[in-house]
Amino acid sequence: MSSQQDMGLPAARENAVITGAASGIGAAVARRLLDRGANVFLIDRDIDRLRSVFANVDAPGETVKLFQADVTDNAKLKALFAEVDAHGGVDNVVHCAGVARLGTVIEIDEASFDFVLDVNLKGTFLLAKNAMPSLMKRRGCFTAIASDAGTQGASGYAAYCASKHGVVGLIKSMALDHGPQGVRCNAICPGFVETPMLDQLFADNPSDRGFYEKTVPLGRFARPNDVAELAAFISSPAGSYLNGAIIALDGGSTAGYFSSASAAD
Repeated sequence: MSSQQDMGLPAARENAVITGAASGIGAAVARRLLDRGANVFLIDRDIDRLRSVFANVDAPGETVKLFQADVTDNAKLKALFAEVDAHGGVDNVVHCAGVARLGTVIEIDEASFDFVLDVNLKGTFLLAKNAMPSLMKRRGCFTAIASDAGTQGASGYAAYCASKHGVVGLIKSMALDHGPQGVRCNAICPGFVETPMLDQLFADNPSDRGFYEKTVPLGRFARPNDVAELAAFISSPAGSYLNGAIIALDGGSTAGYFSSASAAD
């Protein structure tokens, strides 16, 4: 593929595919898996940013391949996994690509609703569809970054909640379908994470950041490395019995009713 950057992949190592790898959670997951010695195949729509973020892979033996692709582009995903298979197949897929658009069902337009569902839900389906044959051969692991909005509603996030609920349901079905074939499928459900996407969400209403931070018992939003550490654990031998798990990583914000005022007493 003309958009790929190849730094030379040795064979007998973990091969991991990470989407949305040019920033935020995806970049943090890629760095964490590189730290444990994996070959990483990184996907993002913004190839220039991807090249910039991973321009200096300085640890000995670290290897990276970069691909420009949209997770809604089935043809590109097929080509990507053909490339991965040429290097022995895939052991670990971490799906971090996602988008958000605000609005109630009255406010959000049809095109925006379709866009969110296409990227967040259909993108997960297409990635899994193309990865699964290789994952079955290697008895690998598929981890989707869903959201706490995939386990409960959120006012003003109709499309986003619908898409992430769909991801959670899809992962549960995949766990049942492919667990017997040796593939573990799980979802991480973060609350707000300090990423460029979060900055965009709060750009028009900065005061919302403080409001939502007060709903988290731990008093802060997640950091990309928090998610990366959990993704690494899920795909490690220590997480080998996790299948169909929908894991809240939200500082306790979905544990139940919480009042920051009462916590201060």
